[in-house]
Amino acid sequence: MTIRSVEDVLRLLDGMVPPGTAGVADESVDKPDENLAAWISQGVVEPGRALDLGCGPGRNARYLASLGFEVDAVDASPVVIERARERAGDARVWFHCGNVFELTLRGGYDLVYDSGFFHHLAPHRRPSYLELLQRALMPGGHFGLVCFGSGGAALSDADVYRVGDLGAGLAYTEDSLREIFGGLAEVEQRGMVEQADDSPLFGKAVLWTALFRFPGYRKAAEARARVLRGLMTVADRRRELIDALWETTGPASAEEAVQRVLGVDEVQARAVLDLQVRRLTPWQMAMIRKELDQGAD
Repeated sequence: MTIRSVEDVLRLLDGMVPPGTAGVADESVDKPDENLAAWISQGVVEPGRALDLGCGPGRNARYLASLGFEVDAVDASPVVIERARERAGDARVWFHCGNVFELTLRGGYDLVYDSGFFHHLAPHRRPSYLELLQRALMPGGHFGLVCFGSGGAALSDADVYRVGDLGAGLAYTEDSLREIFGGLAEVEQRGMVEQADDSPLFGKAVLWTALFRFPGYRKAAEARARVLRGLMTVADRRRELIDALWETTGPASAEEAVQRVLGVDEVQARAVLDLQVRRLTPWQMAMIRKELDQGAD
């Protein structure tokens, strides 16, 4: 192999350190993770668009879809993806088969969830993983992770390449995850709660769970508030805006411009000009004021 790019180096290293059990899913487990259920039931994570990395047979993807999420789910195994599609039926889950670093996904996810994929990645793929999160998550979106804690291979990054093996999967600690995902805001880290065999949820004490939030939530909220304040200003001063527009361009010029751009007649142009600065209804004004007041608290 001739190395000509960083991606060539990564692929070369991929061949030197085969993944642990990536692509081999435990199909006997067909219930959602207890931590995922807890985050949602507590209102920490709210329904939206979700991406399930290393989805396996789709147990968590189907659970998210049942709660109103729109889910993209990815796995490298064609066999596993086919079975996941069969189990999903009409659920709002779109399954994708392939390398997560090479697939083109839509982005803008409110939640990226990884239950058992990250700990099968060799250290050299972590930068690719972080770049994936940055592309996939929308501002304020959450990243949920389940990985090996005490149940994994306690190897340093250097040892992984000396041994040339990830074992059953790498072990991670609270501190190591905090260091790796330092660009994200930590929401929670804890051990997974062991679940009884008859529990509707999955949980093994040898696993570790973590929830992070992508930065930008405050900036997005501030931008939304600026837009809402602008709407209020337009609504309150609509007559001044009309007078200024017509004084600058003249009624005929304004109408002619609208007709030319939109291809409408004179009457329609007047209606368009009026609608641009139309007063908001009382309930719309009340909702905007309420949101702005809550944002100020």
